Amino acid sequence: MIKTVLKIFLAVIIYTVLFITANALLPFSKEFKELGSSGDPLSFLYLLISSAWACFTIYYIIKNTFYSGKKLLINILCIMFFVQYFMTQIETLFFGNAFTVLTKLDITLIMFAGLIPLLGTIPLLIKYFQNQNIECERSTCSAATWKLRPFGLVGGSSKLCIKDISIKLGIIGIIYLCIYMLFGYFVAWQFEELRIFYTGSAEKLSFWGQMNNITKTNPITFPFQILRGALFGAAVVPIRNMINKNKKVFITSVCLIYLCTAIVLIIPNVLFPDIVRIAHLIEMTGSMLLFGIIAGNILWAGILQRSSPRIL
Repeated sequence: MIKTVLKIFLAVIIYTVLFITANALLPFSKEFKELGSSGDPLSFLYLLISSAWACFTIYYIIKNTFYSGKKLLINILCIMFFVQYFMTQIETLFFGNAFTVLTKLDITLIMFAGLIPLLGTIPLLIKYFQNQNIECERSTCSAATWKLRPFGLVGGSSKLCIKDISIKLGIIGIIYLCIYMLFGYFVAWQFEELRIFYTGSAEKLSFWGQMNNITKTNPITFPFQILRGALFGAAVVPIRNMINKNKKVFITSVCLIYLCTAIVLIIPNVLFPDIVRIAHLIEMTGSMLLFGIIAGNILWAGILQRSSPRIL
């Protein structure tokens, strides 16, 4: 147990150092660099917490999947990068008017600054914690039973059902929109500082009044968030095939991954006043946890088809 904690702690330190280094070396705009130069002295501690969450999420997936080696590396890297960095920054692009100091290049660089620590820590955690029983199990099974395919094990195992996935992702997208709007209004929008930050006014309309206002001023918000919800769902579909024997472990993995997008807000952010950041932290922690539980339950059933063993 102590060795496990020490190994994860080493990964956390490496993740943090690489994240800081990447952000220091990438060619952000002068305005953004100047804004970020006056940071909170406790930022490093908060960054450690965020890094610890990401590393534990990676560790948890590694310990509970039958994937190994390069296949495991590629899957975790793509999933974590897509959810933790790509999905958050496309929303920053969408609401770009609220962040006048950021250029589109800055947002892109923020996205890829997160790729460096993932590349540095995922291989290390796989080396430390890859399930050693995989090779033993494979050695006792026939080649027909253990033939690997891009989406996981087939030949006596399972494969993804594209039709069911498409339907479920559509449902997940609509559910995400509902959760996004409900938590956005009843949690984040209750903070006066946040309303002023985004609209310049402290006025608080009713929920339906706010929805009507969005419909009139920025109607593309609704299809955009449905699309984001579907993409969030699609991002964790590989986890369904990587962890296909235990529903609780699968849903826990999905929640850990989604919550990476919220936990990062614990870090003092030069783009948000502290109250606005905390409002979003509370909002996203609750919404992404609920969304992870619902999406995990939806994706657990019906998207895998059993396939019978084949003689090669």
